[in-house]
Amino acid sequence: MHNQNNTPRIHAVDALRGFALAGITIAHMLEQFIAAPRPQGDAWGIAPTVFDQAIQAVGFLLISGKFFSIFSLLFGISFAIMMVNAEKRGQAFSGRFLWRLTLLFAIGLVHTLFYRGDILTVYAVIGLSLPLFYRLPDKVLWVIALVLFAGFGRAAFYVITGADTLLPFAWTPESPLLAEYIQTLKGGSLLDVFALNLTQGLATKYDFQVALGGRGYLTLAYFLVGIWLVRSGIVGDITNRLASVKKTFFYAIGAALVCLLLTIGSFMTLPQPMDMTSWHFVLGMTAYDLLGVALTVALICAFLWLYLKKPEGKLNALSPYGRMALTNYLLQTLVGTFIFYGWGLGLLGRLHEWQTLLIALIIIYLQIKISAWWLARYRYGPLEWAWRCGTYFKRMPLRIE
Repeated sequence: MHNQNNTPRIHAVDALRGFALAGITIAHMLEQFIAAPRPQGDAWGIAPTVFDQAIQAVGFLLISGKFFSIFSLLFGISFAIMMVNAEKRGQAFSGRFLWRLTLLFAIGLVHTLFYRGDILTVYAVIGLSLPLFYRLPDKVLWVIALVLFAGFGRAAFYVITGADTLLPFAWTPESPLLAEYIQTLKGGSLLDVFALNLTQGLATKYDFQVALGGRGYLTLAYFLVGIWLVRSGIVGDITNRLASVKKTFFYAIGAALVCLLLTIGSFMTLPQPMDMTSWHFVLGMTAYDLLGVALTVALICAFLWLYLKKPEGKLNALSPYGRMALTNYLLQTLVGTFIFYGWGLGLLGRLHEWQTLLIALIIIYLQIKISAWWLARYRYGPLEWAWRCGTYFKRMPLRIE
C-alpha cells in the first residue's frame, strides 16, 4: 500500500497509531467523557467498588496520559515525514502545513462542542511552531525536548505567576462549579453542553496545557522527538530495530521505577493539606511527568517488540484502525458522549469501571473491523480524505480502482 507520493507506508507506525487510539478510547470511556476530576459525594453517582478502584489505579498508572503522549510523538513523526516528502519533490510544505493545521483546528473546534477533552485544537495551536523547529539541528531539538520533559515550562509558569492556575475559579473535586458541570452533562440539552464546552471547557483545557498541569510543554517535547526519529532514519528503518527496541524497553522500565519512587516520595512528604502553590508540589509533578515519559517509552517499545517479532501477525489488524485515526477518534466521541450525556442515554455516573471498560473494548473491536472493511475499498478514511482534499485544494481520488 502506498500513499499519494509513492513512498511506502510504514505499517508499524500505522499499527502504533492504532494502539495509541485504542488506549485513548479506553481512557475516555473510563473517565466517562467528562475531561475533569470526578466530583465528590452524590454529585457523581454510584460508589466505586474495590474492583472499580483497582481498574482506576491501573488506568491511572498505565493509560491516563500515556496514549495521548504516543499520539503526540506520532504527530511529530507525521509532520516530519510530510516535510521530508516535500523536500524530495523540491517543494516547500511549511505554508501548506500551517493551512492544514488551520483545518485541523476547525475540526477540533467542532469536536470540542461535544467533548471538552478534545486534543486536536491543542495540536493545531502547538503545531504552528513546528516549521521553525524543523530547521534546528538535532542537538538543539534534543536540548529543547529534554528541558521541556524536565519541567522547565511548569517551573517558569510558577516563577512568573506564583500560582498553580490562571483560572479565576476553582476546578477541584470539591468545586461547586464542577458539580454544576456534571449536572449539565447529566441533564442538560446538547446546546447546554456546547455552551459550557466553548467557554468553561476551553478555559480549563488551555489552563491544563500552560499552568502547573503542564501538558502542552510535554506535547511539544514529543513533537520534537518525533521530528528527530524521522530525520535520524530510525522510523524509516524501524523493521530492523528490534534489538534496539528491546534494549530501550528495559532502560525505560528502569527509569520508570526510579521515577515512581521519586513521585511517591515527593507526594508523601508534601505538607497536609496539600499546597499546590509550592516548589515541593512543582517538583512532585515533574517527577510524575517523568514517570509518564518513561512508561510511555516502555509501552511503545513493548508494542513494537511484539509487532516486529511478527509484522504480519494479529497486531497488524491495528494498522487500518490507525490509518483512520481522525475518523475513529471523532466517532468514538459521538458514541461515548451519547452513551453518557443527558442528550443521549444519560448513563453518566451509573456504570461501574468494568462496564465502561467492556464498552470501550467493544467500540475498539468494531472500529478495527469497520476500518479494515473501509480501507479495502477506499484509499483514506472519510475525514482523512476530506482533510487531505482541503489541504491541497482539490478532490483527491478516494475509491480504490
